[in-house]
Amino acid sequence: MNLVGYLTQYPEGIAGERGVCFNYILAANGIFVEAKSPVITARIPAADCEIRGLAPLEPKVTLTYGSIPERFWDLALDMFLANPEIEQYCAVIGAAGYHFYVPQQEKTEASVIYRMGTGVVLDLHSHGHMLSGFSSKDNGDDQGLKLYGVVGSLHEVPVVKFRVGVYGYFMELRWKNIFSGTIAGALEEYEDEEVKKGDLYS
Repeated sequence: MNLVGYLTQYPEGIAGERGVCFNYILAANGIFVEAKSPVITARIPAADCEIRGLAPLEPKVTLTYGSIPERFWDLALDMFLANPEIEQYCAVIGAAGYHFYVPQQEKTEASVIYRMGTGVVLDLHSHGHMLSGFSSKDNGDDQGLKLYGVVGSLHEVPVVKFRVGVYGYFMELRWKNIFSGTIAGALEEYEDEEVKKGDLYS
């Protein structure tokens, strides 16, 4: 079996050989990348295009243990606000449920270096007083199969951005795609920011 699979989504169903690590799926509305781990399954667009004669696909993200409880967000935000001038890191790990993970880390105003845990479902880091958003360095670092979040503007009303990553491909997510409950203590966009993507899932 190959490390990467190449599949085609026909109207009659999917065909092709699946890979060990992840799959590319050719569909009517583009090329998708799909992967699965013990804690998350994700299928997201890799390239937009129209291919006649095939069936369409929709993005899909499934967490093995369901939505992450809201209290994990509260713990992360409290941690970031306790030292708002520096970058910090924490994570949610999936292992017979969810667990909060804070490793030893080297923190400055512009960077954070930490040891990656195993079974991570959600990576969260702060940008201190800087704007919330994924940097080119974040794009280079975020090469796994998991959820990612970044919190910025900690000196004002914090703003958080979320996405799912599938080995270097990314798709924006919203709060309700990840957590149970209601977001508190932060916004998901700035007042003058155009929201280009709506809620992707019900």
